[in-house]
Amino acid sequence: MKIIVKERYKEELNIDVINKVLAYLNLNESFEIQYMRGDGRNLVIETDSHKYYIIVSRETADARNAFLAQYISTVLSQYVEDLTTKQKKLSIFLLDTSDRAKTDFIIDTYRVAKTLGINILNESELGLSSIQPYNSFKDWKNARNNRQQYNPANQSSYAMEDEDEYTIFGKLYGANGKESAFLACQLAEIAKKENKKLNFVQVKEHGTEIISSSDKKLLEYYGVNISEGSIVLKDKQIRDRSTCRKQDEFKFNLLEKYGNKKCYLCGCDIESNIIASHIHRITDIDNSNIPDEEKRRQAVDGDNGLWLCANHDKMFENGIITFNKNGELVINPTLKANQVAFIKYITQILKIQDIHLTSEFLQYLMIHNKRVKLGL
Repeated sequence: MKIIVKERYKEELNIDVINKVLAYLNLNESFEIQYMRGDGRNLVIETDSHKYYIIVSRETADARNAFLAQYISTVLSQYVEDLTTKQKKLSIFLLDTSDRAKTDFIIDTYRVAKTLGINILNESELGLSSIQPYNSFKDWKNARNNRQQYNPANQSSYAMEDEDEYTIFGKLYGANGKESAFLACQLAEIAKKENKKLNFVQVKEHGTEIISSSDKKLLEYYGVNISEGSIVLKDKQIRDRSTCRKQDEFKFNLLEKYGNKKCYLCGCDIESNIIASHIHRITDIDNSNIPDEEKRRQAVDGDNGLWLCANHDKMFENGIITFNKNGELVINPTLKANQVAFIKYITQILKIQDIHLTSEFLQYLMIHNKRVKLGL
């Protein structure tokens, strides 16, 4: 039996760890260890008939990504590219099964792994009830939203649903980049089951502008559509002067400003029914006499939009409702009493929150209000 260990991890993936893994695999034959260059915090155990890829966690679960998640896509990539005729198996072995390894964030890593068919060899040591894979996009998203209530800023990615596709906005730098690729593989598997496609939009972070070549191949293996170029994280910069009809960056900026896709006015969170609604319309931006670069900036500016359901989007665009300079809802006075009553019935929020009522937002709103002749 042959066991391969990467040289950079030879001290951590030592003979004691190897023996523990072999015990869980019920392998008791003699072996030789080969040390190789390259990436991958894992063991490759090769017998006459099987080839086991074992992703090994760090010794202490002291950080969400650093414990396990950041290592999975690298090993998964090597696993899917291995064309061996032997029977392959991919598993995880945890070096820490204490309470530190049972936080909601780390349990999510286990569930994502299981969604991809990756088993946890020593799961029983965690002392948890059975860890289940995610059954649907909504299942994963609901669990993620519950976790983010405690730390909304700690995200490597955003993901959202449209009518016939899912989109993940993945940060590219370091551990965030590795976790984004890992999540994208899982969402791609879910999307296939739901007859949808998955788009991966690259989000530039700390100078990293494109996904690594190994992760790119991995996402392509899972059928993920990867965007060309990248959008910029928390910045007003633009990457190009292409048509402002390409709206991935606009949607990302709305996610950054308002959070998940949910109608600002009624709270509807059926994502496929929520529209990235512009305040200053794209068609008016296109037809204006401003430089192309400024057109592009306005078209993707998060301050130039709201998440709105189909009803509120159409009412806003057509001047049935708008907001005044104080952010208060204004209803067109020409409507009948029963129509006004209906709008109030389906509208829960009657004022834009102060945190969202920026000077840039108000500039776009004044342009809109002049067009619809309301709220001035």
